[in-house]
Amino acid sequence: MPPTAVEEQQMRQMLAALGILMFTSQSAFPAGEIGFIEDYVFAKDRAAALAQLIPGTEDYYYFHSLHYLSTEQYDKVQELQAPWTQRHGETARVWQIRTRLALLTYDKNQQATLDHIQRRLGLVFPHQKEDLSAEPNLPTKLDPAVVSREAFISRANAVTQDNLDGFEDSALDWLAGLELSPSHRRSLLSRLTRPDYPKLVKLVVDDLNHENSGGFGSFRIHQQLLVTQLEELAKLKPEL
Repeated sequence: MPPTAVEEQQMRQMLAALGILMFTSQSAFPAGEIGFIEDYVFAKDRAAALAQLIPGTEDYYYFHSLHYLSTEQYDKVQELQAPWTQRHGETARVWQIRTRLALLTYDKNQQATLDHIQRRLGLVFPHQKEDLSAEPNLPTKLDPAVVSREAFISRANAVTQDNLDGFEDSALDWLAGLELSPSHRRSLLSRLTRPDYPKLVKLVVDDLNHENSGGFGSFRIHQQLLVTQLEELAKLKPEL
């Protein structure tokens, strides 16, 4: 099936990009290093010239591939790819031959050539026609099960069960009003920096009564208590 106008346009674009890439890429033969290439180019019998090369070297695979390409022996080019890459890896010469092969065999397998160029140059064609008639399918409100305070607490507790590291400081105000475990209560007291919490004295007393308490003065918030709070604390904990 002949290519469509769009496919022809894509092909021209990719070939143009490939031409720029090959033109600007580093030459396979550095300046001043001619050697065998001169013998190969001017040889009347290139098969005889190729016999000079040592089997297994990259020059051997490269120039044999060039010869097979120029004589349209494309199957032999493919046969050399596996041993070539096994010995020398994915070199620039390997990819040069692959690209030449893809271009020269375009009339035999157009899609394979286009796929090779697209992969080699990283070309993508993600553009799609916008469907203006489609009904919007976007949420209009937040899911309470995801943004509720209980959901936030559950996610924060998943971070750690022994402290309140999963909560930011902005959560301390309402955490101070909850019934907390001894470890969570101690973690809260260690982070409080202000005494203006209604249940602060009770939190301090409950912590002091716990077997693992560090005693009064072990937290900075103990030093921030107001006079009225200290008086209340003295009533609840006379032994202090």
